[in-house]
Amino acid sequence: MILKQREQGGLPTDPRLRAGAQAEQQMAFYLHRAFSDEQGVYVLNDLRLVDPQQPEHDGSPAVCQIDHLVLHRWGLFIIESKSVYDEVTVRSDGAGGDEWTRRFKGRTSGFPSPIQQARRQGDFLRAFLQRHREQLLGKVGFGFRTVFKALHGTDQRGFLGLPMQIIVAISDAGKIKRVNRWKEPDGPFRTFVSKSDLVSEKIQGEIERHRQAASPLNTGSEGEYGEWAMKAEEVSVVAAFLASQHAPAASSPPPAARAEVFNAIAERPVAAKPACQSCGEASLTGKWGKYGYYWKCGDCGTNTPMATTCSACGTTGKHGKGVRIRKQGPTFYRDCKNCGTQEQIQ
Repeated sequence: MILKQREQGGLPTDPRLRAGAQAEQQMAFYLHRAFSDEQGVYVLNDLRLVDPQQPEHDGSPAVCQIDHLVLHRWGLFIIESKSVYDEVTVRSDGAGGDEWTRRFKGRTSGFPSPIQQARRQGDFLRAFLQRHREQLLGKVGFGFRTVFKALHGTDQRGFLGLPMQIIVAISDAGKIKRVNRWKEPDGPFRTFVSKSDLVSEKIQGEIERHRQAASPLNTGSEGEYGEWAMKAEEVSVVAAFLASQHAPAASSPPPAARAEVFNAIAERPVAAKPACQSCGEASLTGKWGKYGYYWKCGDCGTNTPMATTCSACGTTGKHGKGVRIRKQGPTFYRDCKNCGTQEQIQ
């Protein structure tokens, strides 16, 4: 599910900034296609957090800017989008770190490691969430509270063990060169350097790895995968909290409209069951025809158009615009662009 902290402004006029913004838009597009209808997975794009309780060296509040954040029950992914239209090279620095260079129009220049940058963002985010753990997470299970309190001094769950995985997303047009077979860190959880169009697939694979490791039927060893987890409702609470803390930079264009965070991440509503326009029965099956989606009555055979009026704001769509019907697997949804409501209609 995609969360909107604010409406996005236009692209910058500076060529470098514009290329970076386009890389982020490309990655946001792929994440939207993969997770907009995925229950329990939340995506925040261009998240900016400010925390006075983590001051910088000069005493100013610390600022954390994350290109893309994906939350799920067993952790989160921090995605750094990098605009590369020629070639990016990564090599070991010989001391456990990584060095990055970029070639553009025959010229090569170095730039800071996006992996280390994402790690610093993760440290900021972990401390930020840990300080708000009481409002975001419940206590440990009743049977473990005494032991947990003896070990940690509290029975309140927190975010110290939250798995944070890093993905560096390179523009689809770019090339990735790994010098001397450099490999991404893989412990305790995998890090990826990948083309943008492959990122969603890697996220899905890692979430499934966490899910299988957390299963009581799992008999194999997956290291620390699946050991830390949130309840489904806790994921939505954490996502809503982070979206509500978004602090746009002063130079950002004012939003045309502000989305209500809690409405944006609420469980998708299920619309009232439709009835046949002829016999009034509800034994309907969704179909697609020349004039769009419609209901086929199993009792009398009559066709009934699928309503394109949003039940939340009353907007009526026309010709697939404003409010549209879509099908995912056997399920039909009604999406409203006016208020952002997505409701299941079968």
